[in-house]
Amino acid sequence: MIWRELTTGIYPWDIHDEGIEKILDNLQEYAGNNAAYMLALMHHEKRPLHANYYPHNPVRKRYLAEDSRVYFTIHPEMYKNSRIKPLPTEREFLKDTDWLAVFIKALRKRGMKTGAEISHTPLDSERGRKEFGDCIQRDVYGNPPPYDRFTYQQLCWNSPDAREYVYSLARDLAAHYDLDMIQTCSFLYNPGRLDLHPFLGVSLGGCFCDNCKREAEAQGIDFEAMRSAIKKWADLLTGHELENIEDRLMLRQGNSTSAMFLLEDPLLYQWLRFRCGTVTRYLKGLSEAIHSVNKKIDFRFNTCWQEQELIGQNLREIAPYVDSIRMMDYSEQTGSDEIVSRKGLWLANVRRQAGEGKTIIGGIAPRAKASPELIRKGIRIVALGGADGLSYGFYDGAKFENLKAIREAMEECEIILSGSKEEKT
Repeated sequence: MIWRELTTGIYPWDIHDEGIEKILDNLQEYAGNNAAYMLALMHHEKRPLHANYYPHNPVRKRYLAEDSRVYFTIHPEMYKNSRIKPLPTEREFLKDTDWLAVFIKALRKRGMKTGAEISHTPLDSERGRKEFGDCIQRDVYGNPPPYDRFTYQQLCWNSPDAREYVYSLARDLAAHYDLDMIQTCSFLYNPGRLDLHPFLGVSLGGCFCDNCKREAEAQGIDFEAMRSAIKKWADLLTGHELENIEDRLMLRQGNSTSAMFLLEDPLLYQWLRFRCGTVTRYLKGLSEAIHSVNKKIDFRFNTCWQEQELIGQNLREIAPYVDSIRMMDYSEQTGSDEIVSRKGLWLANVRRQAGEGKTIIGGIAPRAKASPELIRKGIRIVALGGADGLSYGFYDGAKFENLKAIREAMEECEIILSGSKEEKT
């Protein structure tokens, strides 16, 4: 079996602390990488994720990333049509260095494939709360989605300003850097409160902002009727403006399938379809933005959540506009053999929806509670499921024994990387 690539994500502070040459030595020696990508725009997050300390960083035990900063040289002319402008890093040890350029130069010297990612939240929460509040998702009650620390950062993809900002970021990267791949894993639509109901909890997610209203009405959709239908379910789940607690309890204790609710309420289905159409249009535009600058760049969509219909994602519609799909399946990090065993189900869904001809990059996690045994199992499942490559998350939190397990599993599964000496012979 020939895989297109074995890749992982690298952070600019990793490069500062460990040195890019040392990182690449480790990637190639232990795991056998032929590719890597750098987080060119990173959201606010503690690193390493799911662990208290780095396993091999020689400078620091942990790092708290800034809120949605870029780590490449910003070219102002690329944002002339964008109301939102990117913010550079303010950390002293990261300022005044083009980390993406450092990263690419080192990989090219080794003949490795290069990539860059625009992460979950392109916009910082400070500006999302104030200056660009009109670009943020709003639930049926007009509130920003209550999603942990990203409340004022989930952009509405019916906002022309939100779309143009991400398009401008992508054009900047495509125009000024020697990249094989640009990956996006933007938050799509907030899934709401699935803890209240595994399906109807979506009614408490975004978005009902003015941008959505304008777009819906432009499509001939009665937005207010649709909004009223969704609010009915939201009210039942939360008791908002309702006094009858018995109705709410019956709703939560019922056993109707999602299909039954859709049959009962065509406006609920219309709303889910409207959101999916919005996301597809956003990704189509992002693909066009990248390829208008460089047709050879692989535009990769990172699918992050399995409940895709609840976040506005329809891979069957999206697939024609993306070059490859990465699956953010990190089940190994749970330490659960049972959870890893279910890995193939998601991959089967993605393959069915994307089609046999679409490049699918499987995912594993060599961090947190992952073990060499679980990593080998995960890779076997990805290989048997027909993936075209592997992307693991992430180098910074991976023990070297887990990186070695990646190479060992690929050898056991007789997987050869494209362009390798083994393929040529």
